Amino acid sequence: MSDPTSGPRPSPAATETLPRSARSQIETLDTATSTLTLSLDVGLYPRDVLYAAAYVFLDRAYVLLDRRESRFVVHFRAKRPLEASTLQAMAGEFENELLAQALRHRVVDANQRIIEDVVTVAIAGAVAGVEPPGGAETEPLLVEIGDAEDGFLADSQGIARPWEPEKHGSE
Repeated sequence: MSDPTSGPRPSPAATETLPRSARSQIETLDTATSTLTLSLDVGLYPRDVLYAAAYVFLDRAYVLLDRRESRFVVHFRAKRPLEASTLQAMAGEFENELLAQALRHRVVDANQRIIEDVVTVAIAGAVAGVEPPGGAETEPLLVEIGDAEDGFLADSQGIARPWEPEKHGSE
């Protein structure tokens, strides 16, 4: 049996499926200012996906989006000092978030008609005087808001007591 590591290895160029310019890549990384610049091909992700992924990082870094020719450029400036390894990890997390947002985008696109139908039925059901589809009778209200004897506003169990000490006397 031969050792798989002893045979000829494919060149790095043979294992790459995308040209280097098509992938995202770290353009700059500066630990002194805790900044990181990524660039990626504009054909890789829709602009909405890029915005959504950038939004996820707003709690950790200031994010600036730019475009240079056929590449999106994403500038990160961390809100606290970070080491180079943490900045590199942030770049990887951003790439993962891009993939997650791209999948969400595809799911929404694939189900757009269903989403529109559900929202239409919900809005139509909320409009007074509109019968639900199929002519079904509407359920009676569980609580009559105008009826003082209905028990809706009564608090026989004392649950609605304020928890703030300064409001205990104002019950």
